Formats: sequence, structure tokens, C-alpha cells
Amino acid sequence: MRLYPGFALALATMVVLAGCQRTVSQPYYLILDRAVKEYFLPDGDKSTAIQILQEACADNSDNPDLLCYNAGVLLLREGRPEQALDYFERALDYKDIPLYRSAVASARLQAGSAPGSDFQKQAAQIIQGCRNQESAVVADILSALESDADSRFARFVSQPLIEQCLENLAKADEMAQARNRIQSIRDQMPDYQGEWKAIQLSMHPLNRLWNPFWKYGQNPGNVPAVQAWAATLDAARSGSAGATEQAARRFFGLPELTGSDQGVALRRAGALLILQDPFFDGVRSGGLKALAQSNL
Repeated sequence: MRLYPGFALALATMVVLAGCQRTVSQPYYLILDRAVKEYFLPDGDKSTAIQILQEACADNSDNPDLLCYNAGVLLLREGRPEQALDYFERALDYKDIPLYRSAVASARLQAGSAPGSDFQKQAAQIIQGCRNQESAVVADILSALESDADSRFARFVSQPLIEQCLENLAKADEMAQARNRIQSIRDQMPDYQGEWKAIQLSMHPLNRLWNPFWKYGQNPGNVPAVQAWAATLDAARSGSAGATEQAARRFFGLPELTGSDQGVALRRAGALLILQDPFFDGVRSGGLKALAQSNL
């Protein structure tokens, strides 16, 4: 799960356009409430939830960065990393913080490996050409090795499997040229495992699980609601169903989360996450489910 904290934002006046509700500057907890209900409740519509956040990202004057970010979160959950990347980049344009930089970096990696991406199509063509022993593939490989436009693709064609393909199909002078370039690329090859670990560490430990209170990625500090939700997530991460239920009970019982629209919306968001998000699958006891359902 690549949680992105901060599913909380501003609402906008609703205008009905062709059957769609449009958000224009509303308190964040109302946008949160609508999107979470649409996405997680059985009678909701996931595409509507995404649309709510996409429109709010474009139109909402209150914290548009968080709206853009969470639109990206939903798009990632739906397996659409290239679109998610667009919204993470919009969030980063609004506010340059580590959370958004990490989201952009992660989505770029995922978008590049998506089945329909240009990278995957080009890679598949070269692999197929090598399998079929097609001499025309040599020109494609050499072109990729010399290209500065897509360094990732140059790294792909510098791997041993493609080098062996060249040895079988290329002329001697072509192979000599390719070997020099391949070695140069390998010498500059980044540490992908280290890069991915750094990205993961710089993001919230829960990956894509929304945290309504982690606005702008701040630490829990002295905010009781943030501390209580963080404790609930920590307990779930530890795998203890009993500790998770106990922490969730403290969270839902906070005075700060009663008596206001914001409190109701955030309690409901937490309840839906507990009931629906895979992060809680291992600790979703009967008691925890009943507790969450009572806060919907």
C-alpha cells in the first residue's frame, strides 16, 4: 500500500451540470465525505468519487493540492498510474512538499511499467524482434542506446539479454560500438532498489491508505484526533486485532469528532477505511467491524 496522507479538504458550492454535481469552493470535510462515501459504500459509484476530486482539484480554492493529490490516490487504486501521475504533479505544482514529491516519483515508476505505456510497447517490440531473430531489431536497439530522450529505455536495452541479442544479430562494427555504449550506461546505472526504498521511506508508512488528518504530512504533534488515528494505523500495521479495536475505540470516542459536520465526516471516513481498505484485512475483527459500522 503506498499510503498518501491527507485525504481532507475544502468543499465547494454544488452545481448540477448534466446530472453531475460540481464542486466549487467548499469545506474539505464535505468533499471528503462525499468522495469517501461514493468510493467505499456498496451503493456508491467509484467513477463519481474520482470525478468529485478531479473537479475539486480544478475548481476548489481551499487546499486544491490535497484534492489533486487524493484524486491521484483514487486513480492509483483503480490501476491508472499515468492519470494518477498527472494529479500528483498538479498537487506538487500547488505545494512543493515531500509527500507530493514522493507520490510523483512513485507514480512515474508505476506508469512506466503499466501494460499500455509506450515504454512497455517499445520493450515488447524489441523482445519479440530478438526472439524472432529479426535483423531490423538491431537498428532499434542501437537507436535506443544512443538516445538521450528516454534514459530509462536506454537502460533497458543495455541489459545482458538484449546485449546477447545484439551479439547474435549485429555486425562486428555495430557490436563494438554498442558494447562501449552499454558499458557507459551500466556505469551510470542508478541503484533501483535503493531508489525505491528511499521513495517508500519518504512517504507515509501506510502508502495509499488515506489519513484524513495528516494534512500536508505533518506529524501527530499535540492534535488528539491525529494522534488517535495514527495509533489506530500503527496497531493495524502491527497485526494486533485487539490493539487495533482498542485504538479505534479511542479515536471514534474523541470529543473533537462529535457535534460537528466535520467530526461526523471524518469519523465516517475512518469507519469506511476500516471496513473496506485492504490495510485492515488482517485485523478486522467482529468487534472492530461493529464499531466502524456504528460510526457510518
